[in-house]
Formats: sequence, C-alpha cells, structure tokens
Amino acid sequence: MSFLSDNLKFQLKKVGLLASLFLAVFFGAYYFVNILDIHPAPREATSPEAVQDVIVNNEELQKRAGQDKISLADFQAWAKINKLTGKDLYDGDPDRDGLPNYLEYIHGTDPNNADTDGDIFSDKAEITNGYDPDSKGEAMTTVYIKIEKLGVDAPMVWSKTDVEANMLKDLENGLAHFMKTAAPGQVGNMIVSGHSSNYIWAKGGYNHIFKDLNNLQIGDLVTVKTVQKNGRIINYQYKITEKFTTTPDDERIFADSPTPTLTLTTCWPIGTNLKRLIVKAELVK
Repeated sequence: MSFLSDNLKFQLKKVGLLASLFLAVFFGAYYFVNILDIHPAPREATSPEAVQDVIVNNEELQKRAGQDKISLADFQAWAKINKLTGKDLYDGDPDRDGLPNYLEYIHGTDPNNADTDGDIFSDKAEITNGYDPDSKGEAMTTVYIKIEKLGVDAPMVWSKTDVEANMLKDLENGLAHFMKTAAPGQVGNMIVSGHSSNYIWAKGGYNHIFKDLNNLQIGDLVTVKTVQKNGRIINYQYKITEKFTTTPDDERIFADSPTPTLTLTTCWPIGTNLKRLIVKAELVK
C-alpha cells in the first residue's frame, strides 16, 4: 500500500510539473503577443488616389494627348468634378465608349456617359468619323486647315460623295475631305484636296488655294483646327514627311495608315489635271 501511495505521489508531481510548464509557456506567449504588441501592424487601406497613375507635369500630359494647350491642373479639377479617381485616372474609361478620360477632357464630353449628345452613337464613334460628339444628328465637327508657310487658312468641307462633280462643288467652299478617310487627329489616312488652279469663270473663293503647295518641304507644319458645338477647339499639328508627284490613281495616295496621317493633294502642274502633287504629314506628339 505504501508502494502504491509513493508511486501515485510521483505521478501527481509529474502532472503538476507539466501543467506548470504549459501555463508558463501559454502566459509568456500571451504577454508577448497582446501586451507588447509585437505582431505586425495591419496595412492601412490604400485610397484610390494613392495608387493612381501619376502624370508628373503638363508636358507629359500634352505629349500623351497630342495637344500643347492642355493643363494638368485643369484636367485634375475636371476629373474631381466628374468624380474620377483610381489608378486609371488618365487612361480609364468608366463609360466604356473607347475614349480614355484625358480624351474625354479634351473633347469636353461626359466621361460617365458613352453618348454625350444622346443620339445613340457613342462619343468615340462620332469623333472617329468626324461627327460632333456634342451635337445630335449628323452635325460634323467644324474644321479649318492652316499652313502658315503658304498663307493658307481655309475651312474644310466634309464631302459626302466620291463623285467628281459633287466634290468639285465642295471645293467651291474650301478644301474637300475625301469621304471615308480618317478624321483629324485619328488613326488612319486623312485625305484633303484643294484647287491649284481653275477656270476663270469658276465659282468659289478657293480656286487657287493650293497653288503654292509645292513650296512645302520636309519638316514644315500643317495645323488642323477642329471646333465643336460645346466650344472646344482642338489644334492638331502635322509635320511634312513626304512629297511627290504621281498619277491620280496611285494607291500611295489612298493607302491606309496605322498612325494619324494627313495627305494633301492638288492637280499638278498648275493649269492641268493630268497628275497630282501629294504632300504627306504625320501627327506631331
């Protein structure tokens, strides 16, 4: 009996020692984790503004937009009014119309409405095809073409046909934009024609508008100004990259382009319509 008693006492002491050791470890861990607070602090939630893409100055924004009269501060104020935030502040497209926010700003369209003028056509589709995104129906953006070196500053007519007789009628009122070619500032080949000469009895005040087109050289500039109903004026600058004389049906005149390209064309030599003088230019960014 004495033997069993001694053995029981030993076992109880062993259990007590293990219990004491467990409690010591438990309270030690509790102390370090909860009292000293050595566990890593949770990361603060990052606000949308903190992770947005950053355009650091006006020059960078102007280069991206292809515009020299755009202000970073004004854009940010406009973005705030339209509740635009987040990492895609500049390149985001909340209304999913294909226009990034900075282009919505340039055109004065609503970044939260894919169809600003409510005529069932998206803003991007209208701009790409030369229509005014802030004017319902088939209203086209008003366009002027200026070539300082030649003293040219003329309106552009959006030709609705490729019938020569009708295009000649358009040329009475300015420079004629070839149907289905690119709009100003947009990807593709924008083709514009003008008279170098005409019959003395022909109507119109633009019968010799391109008589000096051959004086242009590589590197010279052409400005294409668009004016929208909402008052937005956008100036696109093109730099001359190529000049040549060819036949009227030369496919180089009409070849599409993966970048915004301007093609100016006129009859050549002056007083004939046998050939075409072609001047090509690329959008400056």
